Amino acid sequence: MTILTNMLITVFCLFAFFKIRRFRTNLSSKWAMFFLLIGLSSSIGSAAHGVHFQLGDVFLKTTVFLMNAVSLLAIYFCFKAANTYLSLGKLSSKYATWGVILWIIILLVFTFIYNNFLLIKVHAAIVLTYSLIIHFVTYKKTGSPQIAWGIIISFLSIVVHSMRLSISEYFNYKDLAHIIMLISLILMYCGVKAKLTEIKSS
Repeated sequence: MTILTNMLITVFCLFAFFKIRRFRTNLSSKWAMFFLLIGLSSSIGSAAHGVHFQLGDVFLKTTVFLMNAVSLLAIYFCFKAANTYLSLGKLSSKYATWGVILWIIILLVFTFIYNNFLLIKVHAAIVLTYSLIIHFVTYKKTGSPQIAWGIIISFLSIVVHSMRLSISEYFNYKDLAHIIMLISLILMYCGVKAKLTEIKSS
């Protein structure tokens, strides 16, 4: 079930990536990369869950690190999308961008050393909070409610995963968190597409 729910996220994210990149704007490129990397991370997660018993702990630790590393890169593009949205499509300061890139590299080193998903969840929560504030504050003026709602729902997946809330042995906290994440990604995609369509027609 965990493999299936991971693959559902991967398939949808690939769909969102190809749809959004067609707008060919500074903002759309950030969101497209966010969806692509989330999908890639989920596909790596599927591999980790699918064959680690056959290939052993070294394979599992390697794939988990790769999954965490790609997730961190996705978080970076979520931040860049929110930052670009705040500046209404203008390029952000290159110093701020390099600062974030340096921080991502530091996080990758810590992730490699400790191989702990908690680090990803903490920084995902920070970036999602930042993005939520931006989309909530600017909603009445230029925003999209679906993006804000998608972000709010995404917090539930972090809560479910952290508290290990499971429905049954065959549909555990990982599966439930993946379904919640998929719902949040669908809402975010609808909001992003609506905003990009509005920008294109203006």
